[in-house]
Amino acid sequence: MSEVLRRWVEGWRLCRGLGVVSEDRDALGVVLGLPGRERELFALTGASGVVDRLVGLAVEGVWLTVTTLDGDGVARRLAAGGLEVFPEQKVLMTVGLRDHPRPVTAEYGVELRSDGALEYARVLASDGSVAARGMAAVVGRDAVMHDIQTEPEHRRRGLGSVVMGALSRRAFERGAETGLLMATVEGAHLYRKLGWMPEATMVTAKGPAARPVPGRGGEGSGGAGAVGGYFGSVLAGG
Repeated sequence: MSEVLRRWVEGWRLCRGLGVVSEDRDALGVVLGLPGRERELFALTGASGVVDRLVGLAVEGVWLTVTTLDGDGVARRLAAGGLEVFPEQKVLMTVGLRDHPRPVTAEYGVELRSDGALEYARVLASDGSVAARGMAAVVGRDAVMHDIQTEPEHRRRGLGSVVMGALSRRAFERGAETGLLMATVEGAHLYRKLGWMPEATMVTAKGPAARPVPGRGGEGSGGAGAVGGYFGSVLAGG
């Protein structure tokens, strides 16, 4: 699983225009430089000892993501360590690009653009407005899909599938063989219809706000629990 995660992180950081990924023992590190999200750590294993060590590094402004088959268990461990766990657990997914469906639509146009390692796809309405869009980073034989979006007024017309198909075709033409993405639980059910398979749950938490100095006022924030994720619903028949 750690190898799949490495490949996804590399494409993800290219899509976001971030600097190179650092590695320290059992974690990858990426600097985002965003308010409240200065840096993110990605655990290379969900082993309890590793997770506990990384919890200690997740101070204010640092996010921690753990890829695991036990999303609820990891979420409880992160919360017990004082981190604020995000309620929704994401899904790491893969697919073979050769046979990826490539749906088309007669009502919309599709526009493709390349920029180095990045591929962009836009689905355009008849008035020229963007109805759906997405991007992918082609890294060797992988294509990491990112930021797949459909405008509210154009949803439920299969346009997300059109974007995915267009990006998959371009990536395959450039030599990529495997697609990778991090999906929401809702998105994962859609992508499964296109042949994408879940590999693991991704649980993310952020470090607690700095504790106020006694006598100086202010309030701190505690950790929060997490709700069931994708794998839990699948195993339960959901």
